[in-house]
Amino acid sequence: MKRLVLLPLLAAVAACGPAKEAPAPPPEATGTGAAPSADLEPVDALVGEYRVAGIDGAPLDAPFGLALSVSAERITFDAPCGGYGWEYRLEGAGLRTARTASPDPECLAAARVHHLVFDLAAALDAATSAGRDASNAVVLAGGGHTVTLYSQ
Repeated sequence: MKRLVLLPLLAAVAACGPAKEAPAPPPEATGTGAAPSADLEPVDALVGEYRVAGIDGAPLDAPFGLALSVSAERITFDAPCGGYGWEYRLEGAGLRTARTASPDPECLAAARVHHLVFDLAAALDAATSAGRDASNAVVLAGGGHTVTLYSQ
């Protein structure tokens, strides 16, 4: 009998509690984050030495710097355990990259490498567009990622 009285009482108490909120919708892509902005000016070429200023819309905030070297056909990133390399093709604002070099897996298994190294590589793997923003930065974007670069 006690159980029968207790069940309606518990149901009434539960109904008085705060309602669970629906999960927040995913954030919209903006020019500073995951998607390229329509405000980007086309670039004629990417050749040069660049300082990585941001990845995925967040400024690079690390006790070390990241840099890219870009020739007419290749992007290189001197990272621990051998670094990364990509062949690329720039056609208007369109960019295609194909990874041609990756760090040695055995070395990576034994090394301590900051996540920004992998974040940069993933963003470059996904890049499908290139342009220059209002601050004169080169922005590579695609696949929900962005990389913000300044000439050195």
